[in-house]
Amino acid sequence: WFVLSDSPPERDVEWTAAGAEAAFKHLTRVHRIVTEIAAQDEAGNTEADTHLLREMHKAIHDVSLGVESFGFNAAIAKLYAFTNTLAKSQAGSAAKREAAGALVQLMAPMTPHLSEELWSLLGHDGLVVTAPWPRADEAMLVDDTVTLPIQVNGKRRAEITVPKDMDKAEVEKLALAQDAVVRMLDGAQPKKVIVVPGRIVNVVM
Repeated sequence: WFVLSDSPPERDVEWTAAGAEAAFKHLTRVHRIVTEIAAQDEAGNTEADTHLLREMHKAIHDVSLGVESFGFNAAIAKLYAFTNTLAKSQAGSAAKREAAGALVQLMAPMTPHLSEELWSLLGHDGLVVTAPWPRADEAMLVDDTVTLPIQVNGKRRAEITVPKDMDKAEVEKLALAQDAVVRMLDGAQPKKVIVVPGRIVNVVM
């Protein structure tokens, strides 16, 4: 895991004890996360399910490209990020179990023994190596929300996450309601509010 995560195949790897230790800690964390998910009852849905499953499909897409192009370091970097997403997710147990299964499959080319153990823990029949490789749902790769930074007089003060198609007036209203913006305005009305769709909200005092 450490060797593949450190450099692309055409470059040398600088072996370090710290790097190997970090890799070990990560794999231990993955084992703990998946074991905890496997012990949960498979029930319940939350609003966080869609976000987790969307991130799962992005991981499937990016890791598949990395493995196919022998860019294992890029694939593993995505797996690190997806592990963090899974660990922090407030999704229901069913969505978490699906995401954990995808994580285990995506790790299998790099960590076959660990992946087989975790695959079995999740209750899957057969070996992970013989299971069909997961496929990304193209529809899930497109975000339907966007995070906009809010600047007041040129300095970033807050951010909001809104639907991509939200009306400019609604975006403006939401931005002006943020605590940091309210404090900056201190009861005054802004001279101008510039909403750049999909990019930024500028508040001029």
